[in-house]
Amino acid sequence: MAVLEVEDLWKIYPDGTQAVRGVSFSGDMGVLMLMGPNGSGKTTTLEMTAGALRPTRGTVRVCGHDMWGGPREPPRRCVGYSPQKPPLRSELTALENLIWIGMIRGMSLVEAKRRARSLLEELGLADAARKRPRHLSGGMRRRLAIAAAFMGDPRILIMDEPTSGLDPGARRELWHMIRRLAEDRLVVASTHIASDAEEAADRVLIFHKGRIAAQGSPEELIRSHAPEASIVVKLEEPLPGPPSELGGARLSRSEGAVLRYFSEEPDRDLPAIVEGLIRSGARVRSVELTRPGLAEVYLRVTGAMLG
Repeated sequence: MAVLEVEDLWKIYPDGTQAVRGVSFSGDMGVLMLMGPNGSGKTTTLEMTAGALRPTRGTVRVCGHDMWGGPREPPRRCVGYSPQKPPLRSELTALENLIWIGMIRGMSLVEAKRRARSLLEELGLADAARKRPRHLSGGMRRRLAIAAAFMGDPRILIMDEPTSGLDPGARRELWHMIRRLAEDRLVVASTHIASDAEEAADRVLIFHKGRIAAQGSPEELIRSHAPEASIVVKLEEPLPGPPSELGGARLSRSEGAVLRYFSEEPDRDLPAIVEGLIRSGARVRSVELTRPGLAEVYLRVTGAMLG
């Protein structure tokens, strides 16, 4: 039995909005990433999985316990949850926040202090122990939020957009730390940044309109759904009837003066595309080559841009 099992999860609000529609997945260890834009159902799924939002129907089992069909305490002890806006108290220091959260989770004062100091050291926050959250950098506040979710030493850590608002360097550093934390437990996180999912995830669930549109490792998804590079050509003005094939590339989308071609050998086909369009009377303004990645997978699977 997997440490986390989510089966046929639905969330329908009173106005009829179907935020999550029949989502199922499971996980044991490593980083499981929910990828998709705002409004795709990621946050709602995480909230129901963490026990923060009751599902309309469906089952969430954590560590062998039903999150919503029995006593709430056993499954909650198994899960640590870090929402986008962590419940940190502004009047308390970083150390005091962790102690407070530990005692809420049933720890004694001595146990909470020991655990809080250990986590601050492990997450590189020892020098910030006496600082209040508002005096910490964005990256340090995110680390503190993760430390708060870890106070109960959970087997499952659920994080909603843990790197939101951070610059690329800080995001990379935080994902590296999360990868370390996932060596002996399951981390379930969400992101709308495809490159972060490619770098940090062992497995990715692509969300679109409340459903899982595709899932697998980053390599599997790219190989299955986006083996070709994307070449976007912007013209000075639309070209009536643009060539459907140029070199080994094929036209996938034509929107006014913007053409998108797919190519398995872009270094060979890009010059052929430009030359062919010029011969057809087009005036090329710019050419953009995008190697296969999860952003391209999302476009192929859903027909929508990730953002």
